[in-house]
Amino acid sequence: MFPYMGGKATHAKWISPYIPHCSTYVEVFGGAMWVYWRSDKTPVQTNVYNDLNRHLVNVFACAAVDYQHYQEVLQSYIFDLGSDEMFIEYRDEIFNVYGDEFIIPDYPLAAKYMLCQLQTFAGNQGFTAKSKIYKSPDPKHKFVAYTEKFGQPDYVKKLLQLTTENMDCLDIINKYDQPDTFFYLDPPYKNLEHYYTEDDFGHYDHLDLLDKLRNTKAKWALSYYWFEELEAMLPRDRYVWHEQNTYSINARHSTWKRTELLIMNYETPNLSGFFGDS
Repeated sequence: MFPYMGGKATHAKWISPYIPHCSTYVEVFGGAMWVYWRSDKTPVQTNVYNDLNRHLVNVFACAAVDYQHYQEVLQSYIFDLGSDEMFIEYRDEIFNVYGDEFIIPDYPLAAKYMLCQLQTFAGNQGFTAKSKIYKSPDPKHKFVAYTEKFGQPDYVKKLLQLTTENMDCLDIINKYDQPDTFFYLDPPYKNLEHYYTEDDFGHYDHLDLLDKLRNTKAKWALSYYWFEELEAMLPRDRYVWHEQNTYSINARHSTWKRTELLIMNYETPNLSGFFGDS
């Protein structure tokens, strides 16, 4: 729904065909939730956004509870765009309560978070307590484009059917693990965890997640870059592996090719030739 570090805005088109029929759809590491927004297979009966970052959860809770009021609050902050002073003030306010159990929904706090988030250049890292303002040369600012989405019927339809959670990944899996649930998981990629504000997802957290997935009732699809333990814990002869060639853009606008994995615990349709280069 907005630019975000590790977001799947450019990958949602090829991921979406792999989403199976389900009654409950859960994005375990919600981020900007791009697969949900861009898939023609959602919404379903129950749609869950989860993230450990409470500020992100607050953003989606505000949008889901009262999107019209949230849009009005967002619009009231547009005149603060480009202000170094206001960016620092809001940034510091946000990180003063980072990790706290503040009340959700908090509309002004969500608007300030998005104002800062969308003025942070994501080429090197996400929004942190040390972030500085990035003044975009784009004719329409990302914050303005984000605000306008709350007047677009396609987004509103999906917002009105969204539930939000602020839980650890293992806890959210435990809560919703049923045969008619589908989990989409896009965790911080191994050895790239430092790009995220919530940067305490370490080696053993990856292994705990993989172990949990081996023992679920639900169907799931897991996005990752390759690392050695994947082969042992989710072997290719027991799980479905799809490899997709993708391209990343760094802070200096150079590109490099990467292989994105989508690992699944269910049989998938024959999509040979659907993606082109895969």
